[in-house]
Amino acid sequence: MTVIIAVILISVISGGKMRNSARAASSLDYVVDEMYIWDGEPLPSAFEYMNSHTRDLVSQARYLLAPDTAVGTQDIAILAQLKDGTTRTENARLTIRDSVVRWEIGTEVTAGDLLGERYADAIFTESLANYATVGTYPITVIVNNLELPFTLVSEDTKSPVVTLKQNLTFYLNQKLKVEDFIESCDDVSSVAYHLSENPPTYSEGEKQIQLIATDAAGNSSTYDVVYEVSGDGLAPEIQGLEKMQTIAGIRVDYLHGVQAIDENDGEVAVETEEPADFSIRKAGTYTITYKAKDEAGNIATETAELVVLPSLDDVEELSMDDVDRMGDYLIRELEKKYDKTDRKAFAKAIFDCVQQHVGYQNSHVVQDWQYDAVTALYKGVGDCRSYYALSRLLLNCAEYENMPVEKVKNYEGDSAHYWNLIKLNGAWYHFDSTPRVNSDGFFLYTDAALDAYSDRNGKCFNRDKSLYPATPTS
Repeated sequence: MTVIIAVILISVISGGKMRNSARAASSLDYVVDEMYIWDGEPLPSAFEYMNSHTRDLVSQARYLLAPDTAVGTQDIAILAQLKDGTTRTENARLTIRDSVVRWEIGTEVTAGDLLGERYADAIFTESLANYATVGTYPITVIVNNLELPFTLVSEDTKSPVVTLKQNLTFYLNQKLKVEDFIESCDDVSSVAYHLSENPPTYSEGEKQIQLIATDAAGNSSTYDVVYEVSGDGLAPEIQGLEKMQTIAGIRVDYLHGVQAIDENDGEVAVETEEPADFSIRKAGTYTITYKAKDEAGNIATETAELVVLPSLDDVEELSMDDVDRMGDYLIRELEKKYDKTDRKAFAKAIFDCVQQHVGYQNSHVVQDWQYDAVTALYKGVGDCRSYYALSRLLLNCAEYENMPVEKVKNYEGDSAHYWNLIKLNGAWYHFDSTPRVNSDGFFLYTDAALDAYSDRNGKCFNRDKSLYPATPTS
């Protein structure tokens, strides 16, 4: 009797343990809830769904129905045969993800970063730097030693970062552009800018507008722009520019007949600039640049053409303005050394300048006086006609009233002679820069002084006095 009871107890105890074991096994999660793969990646085996803590209890597993290979999420059933001889049916989900990865242009990432932790060893077969423009591109990714075709979406989701210029001050009526406000912009895409309105500059004071920066991906940033309007905003107007001509070797005054007028400041200074390849001795066509700046800092820039003719044979091409520019150049050079308001001293400076530029040489060729003046400058030599003509040009350019005087020949075959009369402080004087053997010229001679010299030297200044104004008597 005792033996029978013991067997029954053992049987009860053993049976209880087996039921508890079955209940424990049935309460375990044999499979993961969901598996993810990329489109094109091989389907996972049914065994791969087994959880790590139950995998040792399973001898084999298979799908009840083969999974669909289309992109999307699907429910699947797995039949697992346990090592204890029992079987189980487990449910899970399989998500096949579209093989698309998105990359923020400019960021440093790996394929593993974009695909997720399970694919930490994945690599792109090309550098993402090759796809740094917003768009969609095919790209190959090596996943678990397999080359899979992916679609890379290169995107820019960050708004432009604009740095505005500081301490913005503009002038009345100045026409402003977007670029006037922007120091720099940081964005991986091209950026377009526009302003909330045309920046007002019609009145003085502080102004505020908005600047909108939009990149190629459509991201926008808006900035409040504050600026000050103060003072004159209109550049001077440069007037009197025209085509200029000269002969190789003869400098000209680029400012002859040129002035710059500013609405508020009146006439302002004009500066000129020659091109880098300029040579007054080399024939050709050059562009001369003119600049004028008013007191408010507004700058006007214009250009004019200068034609340098090759030789004196081209003198007929010159206009009177061209010849005047040659004289003006010499006058401006004299103004750097002498006070033009001292009219007597400046007249003497002109007298000396003519003698310095011309060496005496008989020619007996009589052309119009402008031609003779240019010839004197070009050749550097000439006779009394050259001295008279160059004197006349410089006196004209320095605004001295003057007139030519011509000798009356004393006999047939007598030499001709030409000189000038100049009006100074309301009186007329003789002005003859031609040097003579026993004189360095005749600067501001009266009739009496000139006649005395003439009488001693074969009446070399014989003239019809009725044609000319009388000089002071002393």
